[in-house]
Amino acid sequence: MGNGCSGLYPPRQRASDTVMPHYVAPAEETPHARTWMCWPSRRDIYQYGKRPKDYHDDVKAAIGRLASAIAENEPVTLCAGPDHMTEAQSYCGDRVEIAPIATDDMWARDTGPVFVKDVSGSKAGVTFNFNAWGRKLDLPVDATLSTRLLDHIGVPEIKAAVVGEGGGIEYDGQGTLLLTESCWVNPNRNPGLSRTAIATELNRVLGTQQVIWLKGVAGEEETDGHIDGYVRVIRPGLILMSGTDGVTDRWGHDTIWDDDYRDARQRLQNARDAQGRRFEIVELPWANRTRSQDPRFFASYANFYVGNGAVYSPHFGDDIADARAEAVLGEFFPGRKVVMLDMDRIYENGGGIHCVTQQQPV
Repeated sequence: MGNGCSGLYPPRQRASDTVMPHYVAPAEETPHARTWMCWPSRRDIYQYGKRPKDYHDDVKAAIGRLASAIAENEPVTLCAGPDHMTEAQSYCGDRVEIAPIATDDMWARDTGPVFVKDVSGSKAGVTFNFNAWGRKLDLPVDATLSTRLLDHIGVPEIKAAVVGEGGGIEYDGQGTLLLTESCWVNPNRNPGLSRTAIATELNRVLGTQQVIWLKGVAGEEETDGHIDGYVRVIRPGLILMSGTDGVTDRWGHDTIWDDDYRDARQRLQNARDAQGRRFEIVELPWANRTRSQDPRFFASYANFYVGNGAVYSPHFGDDIADARAEAVLGEFFPGRKVVMLDMDRIYENGGGIHCVTQQQPV
């Protein structure tokens, strides 16, 4: 059984906030040393309403299925408290390393650090003071997960002076940062801070120079409109958008989602990235019909994860939409196989494959 990786790393040092090296967040498609994931430890988060008794077990099975698939192509380390390590190993298989780092839930993109590197290749981890998406849930263990993870592997911490989540940022590794106002310029995270102040701080800790703001949608779901749900950088200058515009949604989405999608597309068409390029936009509609009938179901294909040698995407049971997503991802990520997985239990809870993974660069 995996028992952590503390022996592989030097003792942890603190990154200086006064004389800080020039760190940059590498693009997701650059080579990974490993993928980090988190175990959904708390049954109470998933057992409510009319959900079946074994619903939490199905969530754990989905995490195990994804971790095992990624581990075929790169190292995977999954955080789980000592009382959950044996269980996590049984779901994930022997290829996945289990680190003794306690968790509340599975959202590694939001609760874990965002890794950055300097020109010498030295790494640090940016922590965003996770407050459960504006105190919508009580997740006291996850509130400290990012710092504890960095302590475990001996990587310096850069503590940002803003509150947010890794799923709320999208960047190209060449200076461009995409954000939603609904997530960052929100009193439930950053009361009193302006767009300029937030952008300045994020540029400082992520090594970016150009911030492009999209409007987003606040208050409709836990994240207040994380950007990785519908806008993703494929490579510098090329963006994939997945939305509901023109799709008949079987759970009755409000027109505000369509309006935001059109607004975001218009803003991106008028913007330039940090290198002065205009964006080429690839559109990939949400699935129209899905296996799940859960009203929270998040049927966006944009929440894929780019790993070493593979791209991991959901399939939703809409044969036409699933095949279209596989073809688009295969076209724009040549040299990587497209791995389509049934992740319905994750997407029913407002997130997706990208939300439960976090890359550590080589």
